[in-house]
Amino acid sequence: MRVARLAVVATAVIAWSGGASLAQAPATFPYDHIHLNVPDPAVGANWYEKNFGGKRITEAPDRLMFGSTRFMFLKKADAAPSAGSAIDHVGFSVADLDAKMKEFEASGVKVTSPVRDVPGLFKLAFVEDPWGTRIEVVQDAELLGLHHIHMRSPNPDEAFAWLLAKFGGQKTQMKGRLDAVKYSADGFSDMWILVTKGEATPSIGHAIDHIGWRSTGPLGDTIAELKSKGVEVTAEPRPLTLPNGPPINFSYVAGPSGARIELVERPGLKPGQ
Repeated sequence: MRVARLAVVATAVIAWSGGASLAQAPATFPYDHIHLNVPDPAVGANWYEKNFGGKRITEAPDRLMFGSTRFMFLKKADAAPSAGSAIDHVGFSVADLDAKMKEFEASGVKVTSPVRDVPGLFKLAFVEDPWGTRIEVVQDAELLGLHHIHMRSPNPDEAFAWLLAKFGGQKTQMKGRLDAVKYSADGFSDMWILVTKGEATPSIGHAIDHIGWRSTGPLGDTIAELKSKGVEVTAEPRPLTLPNGPPINFSYVAGPSGARIELVERPGLKPGQ
């Protein structure tokens, strides 16, 4: 009887951790970047810098860093809005949401949902950039700046299990209220991934085209390991020489519910660079 009870406990632990035993839990991949589709990357970078800050980096034109996470832009004039895609929206946290919303209104930023206070969570509101990216703005003093990514899936539990099994992370609850996977790594900024229940369309071609994690070793080895776990690789690893930075290697895989995910190796850079 005691053996049976232990088996039940072990099964529960494996299910909660996305199908991996504690002894075999995958290493956590550091979170790396978000790639948006905009008609003019320079204008896009200027808009986000003006409204959300960020730090300019020189490895390539029109790139921002929020903590250790890159915000990058692809040139595409006809991107579909992000709402309803597998990567529904991105979240930023500010110190004073009421003041920030007044600032947005004064500068003509499109407000799609006014401030509301969710007891036990935080104040939040929604705005939209000029190219269809849905943005949640929250007041969370524990993590200011780039705060979270909100994905969309008909089955959030399956999406969470996929992320945990493939990219590691910590399954937890944001503020004890919202199911989430938290990505934390030495030298890197924290990133929360949340999943809303709902039908989703593939993210490619939408305002948020894809999201990206950092490979901690040779990208070819990382992709081979992901293939062994049944991950669909949509673009094999290939090199890219940046205009003003060290060369990188990158690849794409198919994520939950059509989320496009990039894996990037940045040889020679320290964690968080």
